[in-house]
Amino acid sequence: MSAKFVLSPIMGLMVCLGMHTPTVLAESVAWDQAGQQWQTQQSQHFIVHFRSELAQYAARSLDIAEKVHQDLASQFSKMPAEKTHLTLVDDYDYSNGWATPLPYAQIRLILNPPSDVNGLEGNDEWLHMLIRHEYTHIVHMELNERAVTGARRIFGRHTLLFPHAMTPSMLLEGLAVYMESQNEQGYGRLHNSHFAMQMRMEVASGQLADLNQIVVANKRLPLGSNYLYGAYFIDYLAKTYGEDALQHFLSDYSGYLIPGVFLNRSAQRAFGKDFFALWQEFRADLITQFSDQIVQSKEQPSEAQSLDSQPFEYLLANGGSEQLLAWRRDGVDRANLAMWDSKQNQWQRLLTTKSLTSLDVHPQQGIVASQVNSYLDGRVLNDLYRYVDGQWQRLTEQQRFTQVRWSRDGQSVFATRHEQGLPELWQVTLDGQQTRLWQGTYGWVIGDMALSPTGDIYASVKQPSSAWNIMRFVAKEQRWLAVTETSATEHQLSFTQEGELLFSADYTGRYQIYRMDLASLQLEQLTNEIGGAFSPQWNQSQGLIYQAYEHDGYHLRHIPAVTAFNEAPLSSFAKVTSAASTPISQVEKSDTTDYSPLSTLTPRYWVPVWQGDDNQSLLGFSTSGSDVLGRHQYEIQAAWDTKNALATYQLGYQYDNRWQATLSREHEFKLNPLTNKDDRIVRQDDLTLQRNYLWHGLDDNLMFGIGTYWQKESLIKAPQGTRYTQASDEWLAGAALQWDNREGLLNVPGYAWGHYADLVWESNVGGDYSGQKWQAQWQAHWDLPGSFNLTTHLAAGYADSKAKAFELGSYEGDSAQLYGRQQIELRGYSSAAQVGQAYATQSVELSRLLYRAERNWNLWPIGLGDISGSVFVDSGSSWNDNQNYQALTGIGAEMQIDTIVLYGGTLPVRIGYAHGLDSKLGKDEVYIKLTAQF
Repeated sequence: MSAKFVLSPIMGLMVCLGMHTPTVLAESVAWDQAGQQWQTQQSQHFIVHFRSELAQYAARSLDIAEKVHQDLASQFSKMPAEKTHLTLVDDYDYSNGWATPLPYAQIRLILNPPSDVNGLEGNDEWLHMLIRHEYTHIVHMELNERAVTGARRIFGRHTLLFPHAMTPSMLLEGLAVYMESQNEQGYGRLHNSHFAMQMRMEVASGQLADLNQIVVANKRLPLGSNYLYGAYFIDYLAKTYGEDALQHFLSDYSGYLIPGVFLNRSAQRAFGKDFFALWQEFRADLITQFSDQIVQSKEQPSEAQSLDSQPFEYLLANGGSEQLLAWRRDGVDRANLAMWDSKQNQWQRLLTTKSLTSLDVHPQQGIVASQVNSYLDGRVLNDLYRYVDGQWQRLTEQQRFTQVRWSRDGQSVFATRHEQGLPELWQVTLDGQQTRLWQGTYGWVIGDMALSPTGDIYASVKQPSSAWNIMRFVAKEQRWLAVTETSATEHQLSFTQEGELLFSADYTGRYQIYRMDLASLQLEQLTNEIGGAFSPQWNQSQGLIYQAYEHDGYHLRHIPAVTAFNEAPLSSFAKVTSAASTPISQVEKSDTTDYSPLSTLTPRYWVPVWQGDDNQSLLGFSTSGSDVLGRHQYEIQAAWDTKNALATYQLGYQYDNRWQATLSREHEFKLNPLTNKDDRIVRQDDLTLQRNYLWHGLDDNLMFGIGTYWQKESLIKAPQGTRYTQASDEWLAGAALQWDNREGLLNVPGYAWGHYADLVWESNVGGDYSGQKWQAQWQAHWDLPGSFNLTTHLAAGYADSKAKAFELGSYEGDSAQLYGRQQIELRGYSSAAQVGQAYATQSVELSRLLYRAERNWNLWPIGLGDISGSVFVDSGSSWNDNQNYQALTGIGAEMQIDTIVLYGGTLPVRIGYAHGLDSKLGKDEVYIKLTAQF
């Protein structure tokens, strides 16, 4: 989640260092649907919050969490003093979770099991591995010693008082992956073929990352390299220097107050070397560890030829003898569906589209896909779409189907989903009728599936305490029949026209493509990739098509004439019907109670605030808080001016993303032209109240809300005989209609494509003004070839003659402000260069990513991310009814340098020049701005 606001350079730095409290940005749970009620249950060390339909998972989570606590207590020097909150949600069609010690120890668990080959599939019980990973974060970040322990007693749970929370994510995620893999059963990512594949290809590329690359959160491929390098690095430290040395480092560093500065000192004390020396040893160890695997793979090189090597992610579907359909994403241009033209040997783009998780083609009925949709209520769910007459036709509405395959007759599709953690197989007809064919029990997970030429459904299925095996669905008996029962992961299935089954499996420790004759159960290994081979499809003209993993992503390859590298009967692989899993016992629990936010809403920290200059001396405090569901969030900053006996404050409250309220009072010292001193004190009071998303539709791109805005400026102190002519009192109430379908891309600065528009109506309901105000704007982002992006912006407004006028010129406020917009930006001019009851503005801006550094400055808590540049032209005018439109035009250029603070926070520094072309009102302006993002 992110927020954007303009700060002074000093204040921006304070925010990044945690000295100042930004608006609370806890992630809210999704809006409740009809009949949903939140409940709470406790055990000795945990408190779990859940919707009532997830009660069985709440009990299971407490059992697992207490077992994890017991296991980790023997490995860490100190455990959390207070209970950790677990919040269970089932509102996302992907697997994940997160943990934070702020404002109290809490973990969010997404109840959706991993169902694809991405590193998370290797587990004894997916919920156990998830809790073990996330609770390791809590134990790690809660560690405190010496000065940190003393400071927490005084100031509470402030960001600065969690030293390990502000270390590189490589260390945080590395330790969590290491701990999830510490078991005798061989589960966790460090025992995983997919994880090993990624590191093997890092070594094979000859481009192993430097330490100052990995310690910053970056966009380098492979995405998630902080997990990958971090886990292998922690594993190396533990094996080479011992668990005691690792715990010594964690304990020693947890006593330092200044973030990042003492990492090398703690490493020196624990391991006898700093991190840079350790990293060089680690890189050498990786080369030794993986070199033999790389050499062995090269002894039997594959005859594969490249089809496409530009995108880093594909989703394939084979629709017939000559058709190859792919969803392609490269991070530079919008993801798109394309059909391979075998005659011209190139892709023919069909359309751009959002993220897809499944794709299939029928010779007569065309394309069907499962698309990921993000909703305003906080849910991220999949639905089925059919491509008809050049556009998508929705087949389901928030039904969560992530995998889809056409039936042989094309009159329906088969689809799978996981709801409340349970796998389901459904049949959906083209007119929308839905029939559930099967539902599994807890511990079952269904992955990729394929239909044989005879119409049988085959799928990769994980049973409790078992590996991923290929199974056939027996419709009459509504059950799955095992085809394979091995210890390998067998996944990503497809069929040849002759009925042979193609799939990817890690029988040898490396994922390769295999072909199975289902009658004889004879296996053939068709690829011998150094990395791994995935997503096989058979095409008459291209032969075997598959994705090969390289260090920079997935490459599409094909083998026209396939020759098997190895052949073996399925019976030659050891039969494994069940595997050992971690024993979980039931623990004592409290009775279930209704959820109340009050127990977690109290402030958990405070920070003293002092600011002084010639005019004032402010002394106060700052604090914030939120309930564990993230729905109620608040911020309080208050100070007393001891020189002038004046109070200043900022109060903010937010209820999920629907209600927002802010109230502030501040004072400005104005120059008195009679005395040439800042001896006039002007008070400004502001109040904003918004109710967003009263109505929303059209895939949640269109939304309607209401709001009110009050601002009062008044002279409260001045020498006798002086007055302040700009005093005002404005109170507006209104409504806004918004459209927003903007999208971002990995390698394009800002928004890469899409449109934002709003129409805002406001009416004065009190104060010094009367009448109505209308404003509208449209901002469009155009994705150009490469990393270029063109942004166009049109805006206009009209205010009744007795309403407050608009001011056109320089503006440093919140550009996203919806209500009470009075100052309109025009670069290259002073504020209020033109004032009038109407305005119209236009701007064009061309931007481009210039350089991606993504390197830290040694281990100091500062680094460099992306550098982008832009050129712009602004034009506009503000006028009254009795005046003419007199355009002012400004031109300029801007460079944005993303500085990385505390290894993960981005602090963009914008350096710009603007020149106003008007000979009287224009000016040359050089500016530096910081825009904090969290």
